[in-house]
Amino acid sequence: MIDAHLHVVDFLQHPVDAGELAAAVDPANAAALADGAVVFGLPVKKKWALSEPERPTYYLDDNAPCATHSLTDELVATVVASLPASVRPHVAPLVCGFDPTDRLGVEHVVTMSERHDVWRGIGEVLLRHDDLTELTYGENARAGHPALDPVLELCRDRDWPLTFHQDASSAGRSGRYEYLGEVRTMLDRHPDVDLVWAHAGVGRRVRPAGLPDLLDDLLGEHPRLHVDLSWELYDAVVGDDGPEGAWIDLVTRRPDRFVLGSDVFGALDGHADALGRWRRLTERLPESARNRVESENARRLWWRA
Repeated sequence: MIDAHLHVVDFLQHPVDAGELAAAVDPANAAALADGAVVFGLPVKKKWALSEPERPTYYLDDNAPCATHSLTDELVATVVASLPASVRPHVAPLVCGFDPTDRLGVEHVVTMSERHDVWRGIGEVLLRHDDLTELTYGENARAGHPALDPVLELCRDRDWPLTFHQDASSAGRSGRYEYLGEVRTMLDRHPDVDLVWAHAGVGRRVRPAGLPDLLDDLLGEHPRLHVDLSWELYDAVVGDDGPEGAWIDLVTRRPDRFVLGSDVFGALDGHADALGRWRRLTERLPESARNRVESENARRLWWRA
């Protein structure tokens, strides 16, 4: 399996141990579930405010804010450079450390490209994201923001995919598609870019109704849109009772449009479980579809010649 969604830092920007990462994604390691990974940092850092008595480890731990942290890409590059030479080809690093509301954000991507010739794309760009949106300094990020246009044009020119997180709606309107229009705007403006929608709009408190049908229509309209199956989407797709028929039908019908992710961050203790649980879905797919979802789609997107 290819892990298409692995954060190699936590919300305090502490990086993973390169040796642990290598062991988790090395195809030569028989104990590793993954035989490759798409890795990136986190574009924000949680503040430990004077008003908070306990040191945070996660953005929801307290009411202190988060801020854009461009150093995250340097940390990713350092981790990747520390991997054994035999493992590095199996890791696809992405750039993410820019403010997606800053019209100069693209300059950071260019600078990182000049400093490190390792990048395979951009992501995870955090746009509308439950409480994190309100905890992050500055203008609220969203799909379709004009500041993302030059970033996506750069992706087009370099044939890079871009992974983004955008909730389909607000927590107060959990079952609706309040923010879908913003995603459509971005897709319409950039039809020549492979866009990967992390979690397909599902969040901790966002459960849009009729999502398989909506995605079927959206994937039909936009041939370069893909879905990253990870995080809270697992509960919607698989849950305690196994995958719903509507999801099995959707992935079987469009097997070239889905990738899998663990969405672990910082420590890798739960990596195998977070990725391996998706086998409850893929084992219900035809073999050709299973191979695409588990690895071939990710290789096509991030391991291009």
